[in-house]
Amino acid sequence: MLFLSSFKIFLCFQFHIIRSFFLFLLKILIMIQRIQSIYLLVAAIAMTLISFKVPVYTLNETMFMAQDDTKMFILTIVGAIFSLLGLFMFKNRKFQMKLIRLTVLIEMIIGVRLFMLLNKFEVVLNNTLLFLMAFSLIALIMAYRGVKKDDDLVRSVDRIR
Repeated sequence: MLFLSSFKIFLCFQFHIIRSFFLFLLKILIMIQRIQSIYLLVAAIAMTLISFKVPVYTLNETMFMAQDDTKMFILTIVGAIFSLLGLFMFKNRKFQMKLIRLTVLIEMIIGVRLFMLLNKFEVVLNNTLLFLMAFSLIALIMAYRGVKKDDDLVRSVDRIR
């Protein structure tokens, strides 16, 4: 009898996990219908690639990754997290726009840091890094424009009522 009741509890728990997973997938499918969600996902992937896979610069024929420079690594991880957070804040457009602006600011700080390294140590920046940074920045700007367009549309509809 004890085995049967614990088995029922186990099945209920499994059902709850599966139900939660499918609700999460449904939320993602609803979210992906907006093009700015795809832009934010692209920006998050680009920032993650910069954090873990792409060499940032070369100094004396030694390649340095973002993980070797603690400040650079923290900035790229925070940028990726903010992009993902902005992706999931699709119901709160004002907060989503603030997160996107903050992520653009982080990208600019990374760019200034790279420029300072370039001037101070005469390092050679990786072309893939520059491409991913530009790609991520463009994706963030396009995502911001999409969110702003949605916000303007909702405001115009509210004005008509």
